[in-house]
Amino acid sequence: MPRIFAARIRGALALGASLSTATLTFADAPVPVTGDFSGGGASETITAKPKGKTVRLEARDASGKRLAKADAPAPSGRNPSITFQTGSIGSVGALLEVAASVGGNVCRSVWRLRGGTLSKLPILDGEKTVPDCEESASWTTRWDESRNEPAQYFRERTRETPRGTLHETRVFDFAGFDLRLDAKRSSVTINGVPIPEWFDEQLYCKADLESLFQRYGLSALRTARRLRFEADPERGVFDVVLTDPSGEVRLPVTASKPLEKERTGVELLAGTAPGRLSVEIGAHGAVPESVVVAGLGPRFDSSYAPAIHWSAAGIRVYATAEQELAQEALPGTWATDKDEHVVIEAIAGQGAVRFGGTEVTLRIDEAPNGSDLLLVPGDGSPPIWALGLRGPNLIVRLPVACEPHPDTGRNCSISGAGQSLKRIGSQLNVR
Repeated sequence: MPRIFAARIRGALALGASLSTATLTFADAPVPVTGDFSGGGASETITAKPKGKTVRLEARDASGKRLAKADAPAPSGRNPSITFQTGSIGSVGALLEVAASVGGNVCRSVWRLRGGTLSKLPILDGEKTVPDCEESASWTTRWDESRNEPAQYFRERTRETPRGTLHETRVFDFAGFDLRLDAKRSSVTINGVPIPEWFDEQLYCKADLESLFQRYGLSALRTARRLRFEADPERGVFDVVLTDPSGEVRLPVTASKPLEKERTGVELLAGTAPGRLSVEIGAHGAVPESVVVAGLGPRFDSSYAPAIHWSAAGIRVYATAEQELAQEALPGTWATDKDEHVVIEAIAGQGAVRFGGTEVTLRIDEAPNGSDLLLVPGDGSPPIWALGLRGPNLIVRLPVACEPHPDTGRNCSISGAGQSLKRIGSQLNVR
């Protein structure tokens, strides 16, 4: 079990060589902490004392010979309170957190003694480095040695938000030369409900997705019920957002538990009624692949799924139906009945294509009656084309005229006869 100590002292303090975890607080005088920091089987002693705008660290062997020195960050001000916390990394030694506090600010850094050098380890949260200094009231830190492996470094904070109590836990693994975020063990909860980091996707009623897969007649999809999750750990938001032609309904998630019967996913309660959602998760625990809604009445009770594309390479989930069409259905070379060629190129990762050299965004919701997709130019000019889907190898290009609309921004209608385009050659995708 870890051992925790706190002391405010002015003389030397020696701890046994078997020290695993210690917390030592002092001011105005160095306080030693002793243990096998280097992993060589012998004890080393590390001291700390204020030195200008830093904290001077020194490591010495059992005979008192200095092995290494380094300067740790400290807030501006005099006489900082300095705290040590150690975490075992097994046979390769131990890590030392040095925290220097002045007033309402604290600077923390983690150090390793190796090869005669005290090295400061970066703490990496994804691609970002956690800053050394922050307000004292923001985060607390600790080492967790409960597992039979190198200690994990925890950063935790609790704060009140408009949605309730938000608790954040960031867990970092020792990786030799740094500490890296362990996303699987890290968590954020709002009022005790975990906020997931799910793929940001639109889910559609499963029955309405059939037209997408057949590449024919998307009118049902244009007016279909839809579901998405708004999960924002920073703001403490975890909502279910449902839409249909009558408008949008937003329901905060109030409870969460794992699905039963060996299914991967969660069961959520949302709203005050409440609605019950069974969410099955795939793709490394980050993609809701099926959601069954019950308890909200006939308006929204249904089964929902995202836009998925099956291929020999596997299953790919897209954020929207427009993105799936832009990446999988439309790219290629198409020919008119006069043998004129039109090239459609996907724009990687977007619900947009280059249609005959012009970049356009696909819009199912805004497609005028008699069409399936409105092509909205990326340069802000009014749309002039819409598309009708007639299967995987035939589309109809339709001219449109658009007028400003106070609610939707524009109202478009078909303004002339369509032109058929047949796919020729093999499909060309931009990845």
